[in-house]
Amino acid sequence: MNGVSKITVTDDVALLTFHNIPNDWKILSQIFTGLADAQVNLDMISQTAPQGHQIDLSFTLRAGQLVEVLGLINRFKELHAGLFPMVSNGNCKIQLYGEEMRELYGVAARAISAVAGVGAELTMISTGEVEIALLVPQADCAEAVHALEEAFQVSADA
Repeated sequence: MNGVSKITVTDDVALLTFHNIPNDWKILSQIFTGLADAQVNLDMISQTAPQGHQIDLSFTLRAGQLVEVLGLINRFKELHAGLFPMVSNGNCKIQLYGEEMRELYGVAARAISAVAGVGAELTMISTGEVEIALLVPQADCAEAVHALEEAFQVSADA
């Protein structure tokens, strides 16, 4: 029982982060609705806890939609001048899945240690009850996947 039964890899993933934006659900709703209306599939959505009335918001998307999304964000900036995204392109998402994670502690620690052990940069982490998603630069992807395969004795899906 190691907690992981499947590893998948998604290449060509972009990360957008907005720092210090208002913790205003009307603004966030406009952003998410605009992206949904443009048929942009967001993944790994992460929000920090409010710091005063500000939050940081990050999400990933297919790199092929990045130009379109930046165009949409320019329209959002007309309504909300403080929206300036930081963009990180050229990433891969490594997803670890396992029903055992629901009841097993230490899976995330082992995954993070495996990636750290090969010196791969870990850009973002998101989790669910039975999954852990790790975003790493494409240049570190193969080495990080290999380390995770060894740590969990599971071959990644090609």
